[in-house]
Amino acid sequence: MTSRNPLLSPTSTNSLSLAIGLCWCALATTSAANEQQPHQHGHARLQMAVGNNNVDLILTSPAFNLLGFEHEPRTGQQKQTLENARQWLTTQALIAPDGSNCTVKSASMSFGAEATEQDRHDHDHDHEESHNEANDEHSNIEVSQVLDCAGTDISGQLTTPLIAQFPEIQELNVEWVTNSRQGSAKLSSSDSRFRL
Repeated sequence: MTSRNPLLSPTSTNSLSLAIGLCWCALATTSAANEQQPHQHGHARLQMAVGNNNVDLILTSPAFNLLGFEHEPRTGQQKQTLENARQWLTTQALIAPDGSNCTVKSASMSFGAEATEQDRHDHDHDHEESHNEANDEHSNIEVSQVLDCAGTDISGQLTTPLIAQFPEIQELNVEWVTNSRQGSAKLSSSDSRFRL
């Protein structure tokens, strides 16, 4: 007699996908509410949805934490800093289970200042003050990743390399949802580990 894994049936897979989708909606609602909070240097947020062998991640951080500036890069050094951050954030898994690794299946990064500066140049060409306002604006970076964690136990202890890579992040709020639970943790340079 062949035993079947109920978690791999099409019905339960669809239920899991629906549950994770609903949790993402809840996180998105929380995210929209949190956007009303002030932009705080030193603080960042990492949201996770864990399902099957995949982990979907969204990192939101003030650009200053990752780049040291929040405007469109103006110098060669700033352009290189942005490119280095983009390269690292889209190729390195933002979480790792103890004793193993997940691989990045897909990733993207958006930097709010790039669009803001371009819009300002397109719409305010005659206004000198718009160039000065750019220095006072706050820009965020958002990174999305999908990790493949096949053959890895992601239910135990996890760590993130974010704080070590970007020391300006003094506090990282991690929020997660799985098919059976949700939770959160506050991480710092002295403790970059958490458990689902």
